[in-house]
Amino acid sequence: MLHAILEKGIARPEGTQLASFLRTGLTNMVIVTDFQCGVKEYVEHFWQLAFPRPDICPTCQALDRLIGHGFYVREPMTLNAVYVVHVKRWLCKACHHTVSLLPSFVVRYRHYLLEVMAPVLVTRFEQAASWTQVARRCTQNGLPYPRTLYRWCVSFAAQAPTWWAAVQRTLAQHDAGSPALDPLGENTGPQEAPRALLQAALHLRAWAKTQWPEIGAYGLADRLRFLWHWGAAQGLGRLI
Repeated sequence: MLHAILEKGIARPEGTQLASFLRTGLTNMVIVTDFQCGVKEYVEHFWQLAFPRPDICPTCQALDRLIGHGFYVREPMTLNAVYVVHVKRWLCKACHHTVSLLPSFVVRYRHYLLEVMAPVLVTRFEQAASWTQVARRCTQNGLPYPRTLYRWCVSFAAQAPTWWAAVQRTLAQHDAGSPALDPLGENTGPQEAPRALLQAALHLRAWAKTQWPEIGAYGLADRLRFLWHWGAAQGLGRLI
């Protein structure tokens, strides 16, 4: 199962290469976790899901000291539904801090699911659409509000330079031949960081899929979900 391998490597042996790739820079008290399902399946089968217990406390780095600590609730939205999402939480017996397994389809600090935000960013930054066009293509019955779309884009643009640099460093280390690193490549000329990050995310996903077949489930529409999962494991913080 993909979710058993992509959980930032916490529940996997030290020798697992993908785990090591996703483990770098672990500092947060939220572990972005891929459960290999969407929000609907997650909600419907929540009580049957396996929740891997992290080996290491992200706060104090203590080994094997985390115990179950219940759940908390998030209520993320799509364009036409609100879901009640339970988020698994663990407690460290050493430092008494908690760590939660946040599903990768949920973004911190935002009410909408990532699947709603991703088309907005692609439409605005890759397709260079006007705000009127973004609203027409990415909203339904006036939701999300135009000011919400604007806030997402402003936030993504603010984070993009840091995330883009991190993706480039990773590709330089693991895939030096990637077109994303070619200054003369058609996709890597002078451009705004948000658009560059969206394109670099494709190269990161494409390279990762050549290394680990289990990532094959990530399609084109999932590039930001994979980017969010990967970047959270790098300690990059907020994405949108």
